[in-house]
Amino acid sequence: MAQLSKNERQQLLAEYVLNAGTARVEDILKLVDASPMTIYRDLSELEEDRVIVRSRGEVSAVATSLSETSMKYRLTQEEDEKASLAAQFANLITRGTSLLFDDSSTVYSILKAYTHIGGLTIITNNWSIISLAGSVPDWELITLGGRYDRHLDANYGPAGIDMLKRVRADHAIISAAAVNDGVVYHPYDAVAEYKSLMIAAASQSHLAVTHSKFERTALHRVADTADFDAVVVDSGTSEEIIASLRERGATVKVGPPVSAAG
Repeated sequence: MAQLSKNERQQLLAEYVLNAGTARVEDILKLVDASPMTIYRDLSELEEDRVIVRSRGEVSAVATSLSETSMKYRLTQEEDEKASLAAQFANLITRGTSLLFDDSSTVYSILKAYTHIGGLTIITNNWSIISLAGSVPDWELITLGGRYDRHLDANYGPAGIDMLKRVRADHAIISAAAVNDGVVYHPYDAVAEYKSLMIAAASQSHLAVTHSKFERTALHRVADTADFDAVVVDSGTSEEIIASLRERGATVKVGPPVSAAG
């Protein structure tokens, strides 16, 4: 059996706990071919990233329908799926375009694939995206203000909402924590409100979502998938899900397999 990298190992451990809800440490130690010390170190890092919490020999998931894992952790996940999504935006992200981005790791990965395109205007409340956009010399950057949320690595509050109501971008690209029965949801009401306003603040809106999000639930409604000009899914999305989205009225675009996207 091939040795797993640290990221692969931690992703396996996190997914096991997220699926189980709560798991015993003794069962987790059997999951991967690594020393107990290595696994304990992995669990400690996942706890620091607010993916899990440990108590009395058990490990529980932090992410539920009421919460979400940290931006730092999400940036390491589903890299192939996000590459598949990014390939679908080649005709949209062009010189002179203004783009409004939410705080998701998915749209960060999409934008990162297009740093070679000059003359973009980036509007966002997310500090990972702000840092990325600030590193490209000829990009214009507009930051949405508000109170900084370290867990989400983004600003939220009345100041950002006021700015969103006064801007008009060419395209809004947002992602989702969960898509259920054709409706987009998020665990946090403030984030759900921001995403809804971002849709209204652009001439065209695009939902970029990996197939794993169709297996999740969350509390606060963002929008119907049919409200977007396009719903972009990765190549691993089932034909059944794609068909149900199209029956609902959504325009669905499927990203290529990663080998073709890269």
